[in-house]
Amino acid sequence: MATVTTYGQLPEAEHSAQLRRAVVASTIGTSIEWYDFFLYGTAAGLVFGKLFFPHEDPYSATLLAFGTYFIGFAARPVGAAIFGHYGDRIGRKATAPSADKFRECALEVAWPRRHSMIFF
Repeated sequence: MATVTTYGQLPEAEHSAQLRRAVVASTIGTSIEWYDFFLYGTAAGLVFGKLFFPHEDPYSATLLAFGTYFIGFAARPVGAAIFGHYGDRIGRKATAPSADKFRECALEVAWPRRHSMIFF
């Protein structure tokens, strides 16, 4: 059973400071996230087709590279909804290790192909 605790109102100056801090932090986080997607999209169009799909014709390789970009773009909000839900219910510290395991599994799937292409 959840317990709801209410607290008194914040003074106006402290409320403004907290609101400003939240807006700045959200803006920085969103800017970094979208810059990450911009860089990945640029690399998907210019590099990833040749790097990850060398045996395909250039058009197919580029489409496959953008397909991986789309999967990441579509999966991110789904993961945020799932892990956000559990993070709110059981706590972020308890949820973080399972999210890390998902990232590790994705890396393990991607690494052998990339590793063999770079080093061999």
